[in-house]
Amino acid sequence: MTADPLVRIGTGDWAPYVDQQRSDGGALSRLIRGIFEAAGYQVELVYYPWDRNLLMLEQGNLDAVMPYICNKNRQRFSQCSDAVAHGEVVLFQRADQQLNWQRFEDLEKFRIATTLGYSYGSKFDAALDAGRLQVQQSGKEDTGFRLLSLGRVDFHPQDRAVGYAMLQRLFSAEERALIKHNPRILHAEPLHVLFRKDDARAQRLLEVFNAGLRRLVANGELASLQRALNAGNADQWQFTLESSVQ
Repeated sequence: MTADPLVRIGTGDWAPYVDQQRSDGGALSRLIRGIFEAAGYQVELVYYPWDRNLLMLEQGNLDAVMPYICNKNRQRFSQCSDAVAHGEVVLFQRADQQLNWQRFEDLEKFRIATTLGYSYGSKFDAALDAGRLQVQQSGKEDTGFRLLSLGRVDFHPQDRAVGYAMLQRLFSAEERALIKHNPRILHAEPLHVLFRKDDARAQRLLEVFNAGLRRLVANGELASLQRALNAGNADQWQFTLESSVQ
């Protein structure tokens, strides 16, 4: 047993990856808890807004946060795990609009709803920071879709699997029929667990997690999870604790 067995991990409601309404916390919560429990740790998941999670990690109030894109700004105060899943960020739009974009610069003419604390890829983040995009930012997960359904914005970027899970859970069939995703992918990048930087315990937690994750790669469990996410069957994906130990 480890000397300090409790691992506090900050996350947010982001079904199908993380689902606060499920007793097991969703697919990535099952994955992370299983790996750490097999190594003698206990996991406490705490749910905060995405930007607050990062601030608490930077201030040393959390051991890790998940799931996040591993960008340069976050690497200032965190260490990134191996990839736990691969997501595709797409632009959701109203089904009755024909909006086309070919180059990233084309997005500058559109109204876009974003969520605070999200990263949408380095090019989008840089354009946002430089003020080149017309954005409405909100801390609530569903605001972007609600603005979209009301016609107040043209696009809402979101992970494709997350977007459709959110629409299914929070919107009526009539509302869902009004929204689709643009076929052009905005950004594709793996998702990670971010651990505290320059901290001996966090370094050990990172090593424990990566070791367990690599065993799941070797036995095919991680590929099985990705297939379940892509097919919309993440809630059915399960693995035993024995899957994450040698």
